[in-house]
Amino acid sequence: MSRQTIPNIDLTKARLGSDEDKFNTAMEIDKACKEVGFFVITGHGYDYKIFKEVYEEMEEFFNLPLVEKNACRLEEGATLSKDDYTPIGYTGLLEENGYAYMGEFGKPSDYVEKFSVSKNIFTENTFIPFPQTPFGKAFQEKIKPYYEALEGITNQLTELFSIALDLPKDYFFDKINNSNDSLRLLTYPKMSPDFANNQGCAPHKDGTLLTLLTNTSPGIEVQNCEGNWIRPLTADIDSVIVNIGDLMMRWSNDTYLSTPHKVVLNEQKRQSIAFFKLANDDTLIKPFPKFCTDKPSKYEPIIYKTFSLEKMRALFDK
Repeated sequence: MSRQTIPNIDLTKARLGSDEDKFNTAMEIDKACKEVGFFVITGHGYDYKIFKEVYEEMEEFFNLPLVEKNACRLEEGATLSKDDYTPIGYTGLLEENGYAYMGEFGKPSDYVEKFSVSKNIFTENTFIPFPQTPFGKAFQEKIKPYYEALEGITNQLTELFSIALDLPKDYFFDKINNSNDSLRLLTYPKMSPDFANNQGCAPHKDGTLLTLLTNTSPGIEVQNCEGNWIRPLTADIDSVIVNIGDLMMRWSNDTYLSTPHKVVLNEQKRQSIAFFKLANDDTLIKPFPKFCTDKPSKYEPIIYKTFSLEKMRALFDK
């Protein structure tokens, strides 16, 4: 594995400093997106307690007996409707396949358990299959501030992207304010001689605008431009690993990199939480003007929902 590391970017000055500080941070992000498609952020301003409490609750959830976790599924399928692509509830070991997400079928599935929620977690009349116990209620309540924190961090980042892209400050707002985002709580078992391989998640690229990830220990690996696998370095569970998805790569006319990444099982259990930021279903995706001045657009305009459905169905409708 290469010794190269993923860039670490502190958002403190961008949040609290001058316009020049914002510009400088925006250009750090711009550079990271062009070179590797991943970066780690600190200084986002959200209380460590929000991160600590949700990790404690998810630890308790994944330690429940399998029969209780299996009860935390929707009655039909993994999504709220046939036309929806946001997963909800529990999925167990080897039930999902990162290769299939990339259109590669007949390959091994992933050693990971997941519990997924959407922004419907804030809607009283939408059923999300949490445990029907006092713990389940507490679990749901601890996820809410974490979800809101990751939304807030995403808003900080999209403002900085608008600076780097020479766009109006609020450019992204009406394109992502009603998106079907999802939050996935994941636990990876420690490596076992009984496992067929060490595949926590197969190599894949995300279909997102941005993916924001926190974790308890190393495991995620990123393929750099030379083909080497490198690891982001995080200080604690409130350090956020950010990667560009295929949506942002398309929007940037392939100037920003949507980078292959995977999860490798280790000698210890690992927990992580991924927040997948998408675009509104009706948003028209076409390359930003900045990236079409010296070269033609590589892509025809496309409505976001059309762009997203095919990949997500490959993953969940096996």
